[in-house]
Amino acid sequence: MKHRILSIVILLPLFSAMADERVILEKPVRVVTSADSTIFPESWRKPPVLASGEVLPEDQIKRMRMILERALKKYPPQVLKADLKAVYVLAELRYSGVITSGTNSLTTVYLKIGDVKKGFTEAHIEGVFHAEFSSILLRNHAHLFDKAAWQAVNPPGFKYLGNGVDAVKKKVAGTVLRDELHEKGFLVEYAQSTLENDLNGFAKMLFNGGPELWRVAETFPKIRRKLDLTLAFYQRIDPAFTEAFFRSMVPR
Repeated sequence: MKHRILSIVILLPLFSAMADERVILEKPVRVVTSADSTIFPESWRKPPVLASGEVLPEDQIKRMRMILERALKKYPPQVLKADLKAVYVLAELRYSGVITSGTNSLTTVYLKIGDVKKGFTEAHIEGVFHAEFSSILLRNHAHLFDKAAWQAVNPPGFKYLGNGVDAVKKKVAGTVLRDELHEKGFLVEYAQSTLENDLNGFAKMLFNGGPELWRVAETFPKIRRKLDLTLAFYQRIDPAFTEAFFRSMVPR
């Protein structure tokens, strides 16, 4: 009898965790919603990060399946297999004292999904996914990215703020396209927080297929230079990522 009681005590947390998880997609990448803290790396579960998330409402499941199926199709299967193991879609995403639209760990992307009326459109959600995945690719393939050439585009003496969370807390995380920033080689204010976030912006706009990036690059030489460096990085990851490939996603 003692052994049976012990077995029940051990299994209860397992059943609880399983009940709190919903698999939205299995292939080509596992997409899941869950409030279990174990979805985050162990180091994130402690101060000062204290990452947490909330389960996606049932009425958002179908929408997210459609958005991520479309987004994932834009990558060759071998790239996904090598660099992305899971995507967690959450009703809320908090870490380091801020609420954020997305983040990433070694091979996992985390996305906050909110109401369309609050800006969480299909384009926004897909764009955040591409931005976060670009961080994973940059980390895993750093040797393929020309960091020196990228930094040479920036104004003399410029230094990135060094932390995206600090940019949010200091309210210097704007995401509006502005000509005065383009002249300096930055798409948006938030791009000045870290080199990674700078690259994220280019990846987001490339994969989303918006015409704005190409328009801005035609007018501002520094943006065109960073765009070329972004394209070169992706093409080194996989030859399928040509300029023609990305231009084909822009609506005619």
